[in-house]
Amino acid sequence: MSDDPDTGTSRRIAAVDKSCAVLDSIHELQGATLTEISEHLGLTPGTVHPHLVTLAENQLVTKRNGVYTPSFKFLRVGERRRRKNVLFRHADDKVEDLARRTNARIQVYVEEFGMAICIAQAGSQNSIQPPDKVGDQTHLHVIAAGKAMLSEMPDERVSEIVERRGLPEYTPNTIVDESELFETLGAVSDRGYAFNDEEYISGLGAVGSAVTAENGGVIGAISASVPTNRMSNPEFADTIPHDVASVANTIELDIHVENKG
Repeated sequence: MSDDPDTGTSRRIAAVDKSCAVLDSIHELQGATLTEISEHLGLTPGTVHPHLVTLAENQLVTKRNGVYTPSFKFLRVGERRRRKNVLFRHADDKVEDLARRTNARIQVYVEEFGMAICIAQAGSQNSIQPPDKVGDQTHLHVIAAGKAMLSEMPDERVSEIVERRGLPEYTPNTIVDESELFETLGAVSDRGYAFNDEEYISGLGAVGSAVTAENGGVIGAISASVPTNRMSNPEFADTIPHDVASVANTIELDIHVENKG
């Protein structure tokens, strides 16, 4: 069963929906004028302008030289939310150490609204720079951390996510069939970690392991990203998957101990 807020159409407020669409457009366009926002949404400037005024008065957007951008209020709100997240608090120092030991880009993900959200990452300047940055939203089925989280969810929840988000194809290696996805998730559950072999972006591979609560709920996942040519090296096959799973297990234990305290 989804833990998302009530999304019944009878409870939606059309004006708020439109303000959210305006805000999303500003983000997608990386800053835009009234005309650009209106054209992007297919609305008249007269319809869009009151929403921009309201968003600005609530300090959610700023306007400079006719260009609207999201305000730093989102940074304040998001950072406070992140620092209160139990996975972020317990993963912070451990992922830095894992990045040094593996020379990989380490990322921390949580699931929200049926998508994977990157909440932290670590790695040296020499490690691969994956496409996801902190705050980015990604389909669960295309990344190792996402498949690790899915493998710990009830089948009904996985099917619900697939129905809502689909299985879009990012590369020729992406899983786009629900039956194949379930088969893959079974293997992930058995071994304790998931792989991403160029399923998200060509040339990028990763291994991910989930962090779960004592009641079996999914807290999040840790992943290590490397160039795909490293995935065939004995060093990767013999060491990194187990290192990632070990760190995830340590974080999981720390969280359980904290909750009992």
